[in-house]
Amino acid sequence: MAEPIRVALVGCGDISSTHLRSYQNLGMKVVGLCDVILPRAQRRKEEFGLTDTPIFEDFGEMLKKTESDLVTVATPVACHAPLTIAALRAGRHVACEKPSTLCIAENKQVIEEAKKAGKKVIFFSSRMRWAEVSMARQFIQDGELGEIYRVNVQFFRRRGRPGVDMMHNARWFVDREKSGGGVVMDMGQYFMDMVFSLTGWPEIQSATGWTFKGFPHELPEGIPFDVEEHCTIFARSAKCSYTFDLAWISNHPDTRSIYILGTKGGITINKDGFHFHTERGGPYRFCDTTTTWKDKTTGDDHIYGDLCRAIRGENVDIGTTPEQALTITRLTQAAFKSAEQGGEVRLADLPDGTIDPDACAQVVRRQKELFAAGLIK
Repeated sequence: MAEPIRVALVGCGDISSTHLRSYQNLGMKVVGLCDVILPRAQRRKEEFGLTDTPIFEDFGEMLKKTESDLVTVATPVACHAPLTIAALRAGRHVACEKPSTLCIAENKQVIEEAKKAGKKVIFFSSRMRWAEVSMARQFIQDGELGEIYRVNVQFFRRRGRPGVDMMHNARWFVDREKSGGGVVMDMGQYFMDMVFSLTGWPEIQSATGWTFKGFPHELPEGIPFDVEEHCTIFARSAKCSYTFDLAWISNHPDTRSIYILGTKGGITINKDGFHFHTERGGPYRFCDTTTTWKDKTTGDDHIYGDLCRAIRGENVDIGTTPEQALTITRLTQAAFKSAEQGGEVRLADLPDGTIDPDACAQVVRRQKELFAAGLIK
């Protein structure tokens, strides 16, 4: 039997439980827990029975005092790049939450540091590559769709703004300085990864974006809320167009619908399952194939399972890779810029943005302030 992969986790907030569950499911060994709010790390330690696992308030100290193969970064987005780079420089592989970074420049720096370190880095925007999507991938690989020319994603929540309507300890979700954006940086990253992985990671040439914010909220005074609640994006590649219609809150039923159109067939994925549509034997001989089959393994377990195999030297696909994450960041930034300017943006014309060396420290200070004020637990 192979020795278990040793993993250290930084960030013990809401999402950390999904990572800890996957560690247990896959037999990984937790060698350290870190959070700037130490009681959070202690709660996770007790919740998952990690009796012998040390907890830390300082990430650098955890890197020095633990022997880990892998570090999971599950913090606000502004800390993703700095902590990922610190872990790489300490000789660790990294599994980082999504979205990958705040700007293109940070993405490029992560790519460079991963190459220097010779270590694996993945981001969790790949959570939706499995379940019905794995069936869609097989149909596409088998040539059942022909030439894919159109992809559409629609995701609506009736009410579900993180930090506002749910996950009340994660106030940073609605603070652009810490999160980089709203529903696009949250759920949009998953859907971009999903459809781009299905269609071969196309080079997106241009994008048009529109955003809206305007629903009432009851956030405590002093909590910033400056991110979009709804966003629509139209993106072009050389051979296919993509639209993403994304809402955290809407006067509309909860909706998750993806359709992929090709010259020989089309796929729809929605609450009723997987559907393939084609013609068999001539025009108007419509044929629909429907199944409610779902992969019972969670996306997180798939991600960690593949990453563990890659760390052990197996030649397996892992994702989202830093290069794939850069594709998503570029589209995201183009959509935001288009929404601000009111017109189409060519991705080739995008600036890389500026890296703020104090961004992570600012997040740490703010998290401690909110905890001291009793606004988060």
